[in-house]
Amino acid sequence: MISAIKMNRIAMFLLLASCALVSCKKQHSASEEKISIRSRQMANQKVLTLTSPLQLLTDQNFQKGFNVLHPATGAIQGALQYTTANGTPVWNLAQWYSQSSIYGASPTTLASGSSQFANSDKAVTMGPATSTDGSLIFAMNGQNEFGNIYRGATDPFPAMLADLKIADPDGWLGTTTPFLSSLSSVQFNIDAKLLYHARNQTTGYNAAIHAVQFSCTFLIQNLNPASTGYGKSMYFLVMLYDDRYAVPAQSISEDLFTGKLIYDVGITPFSTTGLSTGVWKNINGDLLPLIKNGLTEAWSRGFLTESQSYADYKISLFTMGIECPGLNILTMQVKNLSLIAN
Repeated sequence: MISAIKMNRIAMFLLLASCALVSCKKQHSASEEKISIRSRQMANQKVLTLTSPLQLLTDQNFQKGFNVLHPATGAIQGALQYTTANGTPVWNLAQWYSQSSIYGASPTTLASGSSQFANSDKAVTMGPATSTDGSLIFAMNGQNEFGNIYRGATDPFPAMLADLKIADPDGWLGTTTPFLSSLSSVQFNIDAKLLYHARNQTTGYNAAIHAVQFSCTFLIQNLNPASTGYGKSMYFLVMLYDDRYAVPAQSISEDLFTGKLIYDVGITPFSTTGLSTGVWKNINGDLLPLIKNGLTEAWSRGFLTESQSYADYKISLFTMGIECPGLNILTMQVKNLSLIAN
């Protein structure tokens, strides 16, 4: 991914979703407190050594819907659900910098049994797991969002992102989320189908800042309270679609807004071909060696140097969806989402 886009999009959309977890310790009891915390942490790590595979994601078919976040403030506006029978949403739906909110849109029931929530800027389709329109369809209309006028290089741009907090302090798995050192693999799977894309290229188009993308982002975070790097993190990306490239490849850069490393492996570790319109594409593989490569890269570049131990890091957040800095119209369907730690 070209850095101008990447530097903006991750800072804007994940900064509000992930918390800075740096803690302050009182000087007069620093030594005793550090020993106490480290002892507890070592005990916890023993408990967290996996004896069986652990699914790091929950409600993988989005049957509970979403908590919709306000485009500007990030505050929860309310639930977006095709049914309330499946319980309270655990996923958030971020729609940063959009001109409108999908919250309050009246659903249309499709022939497949799914429900579509739509306005002039975006659409979300979800329904029964057996639906042909499942598990989830996201659509964005950049022409409407920008009034058919290209944004400047430093201007914000809209996104629609499914966001799930995994690890402590407020993720659904909490402290039971394993540290990377306890794992032998992290098996990722997703099926994606590009339903529609139009670039709508016109005067003023700049490929460096006007590309539409669909990615899966994992926040790799130091969550060892005894570590001086507690709370610090990097972004690990699997780029499923970038309209500039037939097959998105590896890209590494620094997020100038947060100072974090962005380690994007593209789609090439999993496939030699990219997405084609109307065709399901399965992406699957072991992310653990790639995440470790990302941490090694971070350390070699001077990031996260407070701890160079896998025993301090967890996958703390997962985000998936569309970022649209241009006049593109994109519709993407996904299903069979899975992230299994072994």
